[in-house]
Amino acid sequence: MNNDLLTFLFGVTLLILYLVFSALTEMGTKWPWTKNKRNTYRCE
Repeated sequence: MNNDLLTFLFGVTLLILYLVFSALTEMGTKWPWTKNKRNTYRCE
């Protein structure tokens, strides 16, 4: 395989992993493995 193709595939893989991670952590605002008991976004 071509070196340019490997670089492209590596970049696309990193992008996909970043998007999945961002979706799981809600754009980095909370970690998926912690349980938040109260809703910090609710305004009363």
